[in-house]
Amino acid sequence: MSARANSRDAILDAAEAVVSKDGASRLTLDAVAASAGVSKGGLLYSFPTKEALLEAMIERLCARFEQASAAAQEQMSRDSAAALKAYFSATLDRKPGQDRVANALLAAVANNLDLLKPMRVHHARWVRSLAERPTFARDTVAWLAAEGLWLLELLRVSPLNAEQRREVVRYLNTLIRGESNSRRS
Repeated sequence: MSARANSRDAILDAAEAVVSKDGASRLTLDAVAASAGVSKGGLLYSFPTKEALLEAMIERLCARFEQASAAAQEQMSRDSAAALKAYFSATLDRKPGQDRVANALLAAVANNLDLLKPMRVHHARWVRSLAERPTFARDTVAWLAAEGLWLLELLRVSPLNAEQRREVVRYLNTLIRGESNSRRS
């Protein structure tokens, strides 16, 4: 890895630390430079604007999600629904506190939806892969349900208790395996 890439990663790590610790409102270039131990000029060399820094943070968040999804897929059998099951695992099997950076980024981009371009690319890639499947509609509904649950939880407005959530996730997994029965069906 080049020195520039290492510096960029260190700055992104520092930015994540700032938003995780202090929240999106405290994400300033000065705060990130201080946390990264670089000059503001050094930070501006890698990220000329706060928006460029935010977009890079979102790209990194998407890349990490895709890595987690790929890792989960490697652990699963190679059946036809493995990629979608892996996506569900990466989306819904999160540890407490794992969404702190996502929460902060959501708050930070609220005033500039153009910063969500990496998410649009990420979602378009998934829809293209789903469109290649003979079970496109079923799998897309399950994918949208997982995304919706993740967003409700990210915003801390999900009405589901822990058991209801487990039941919904179990059902989504049976749905993508092509099974039609669940505990309450």
